[in-house]
Amino acid sequence: MPAPEDATMMTASDGLDPAIRGTRWQHRKTGGIYRIVGKCRIEATGEEAFLYQGTDGTIWARPCGEFMDGRFEPLDAD
Repeated sequence: MPAPEDATMMTASDGLDPAIRGTRWQHRKTGGIYRIVGKCRIEATGEEAFLYQGTDGTIWARPCGEFMDGRFEPLDAD
């Protein structure tokens, strides 16, 4: 299994907008900080999802609609 630092290499051609890749977000409920590292598809539903990595190195997947529904707040402002 690739190391967490390889996550960006694994998702380099996933179709994620380069302006979103690498942005940091904070989960409003838990306060956790995450960085978007890629995009994938949920096998069971076919939904597009963001791959995001926590400060502990764990990589998570969440459907894009859920990620953008207000439960995460962007930390990287233009």
